[in-house]
Amino acid sequence: MYYNGEIKLEKKNTKKLELPISSKTGEPLKPFIKPRVELLRGIIIIAFGFLWCWDSYFWGSLPIYTDFLLFIFSLIAGCLLISRAKLGNKHVLAHQIIVLIGDLFIFFMGFAFSIIFWSIPGLLVKVGSIVIIIVSTLGSVIHFLYWFVKLEKYKVKN
Repeated sequence: MYYNGEIKLEKKNTKKLELPISSKTGEPLKPFIKPRVELLRGIIIIAFGFLWCWDSYFWGSLPIYTDFLLFIFSLIAGCLLISRAKLGNKHVLAHQIIVLIGDLFIFFMGFAFSIIFWSIPGLLVKVGSIVIIIVSTLGSVIHFLYWFVKLEKYKVKN
């Protein structure tokens, strides 16, 4: 018997709830994402993208194509989070593929922004573009490896 809060679960009941069983301990694993939180994060990122696009229309802080790229970046990142929320705690391989797509997108957007900033004259901007490349590369690789390793233990067959 397994305990989930105060509910006693037998191995048959965990299959009905689709909780994966740990191969090491034999107990049900905890859910790996909270769908409501992922949905809220996706909506907030999309809202900030629209806010940035609307604000840059009036103030024009960056070149127009940079603002458009930031808008597209936030739109795609938000949609990826919403799609993970829609999947819930099922389809582990789909979560891994979505995380890979998102991290590859962050990696390429980092290079796109660094190329745009490299074209602006000034030493500080050129150093900033190098920092953008380093941060986007390391951030996307670390994020992908974290989620890939975390989701591998959820691929256990019941």
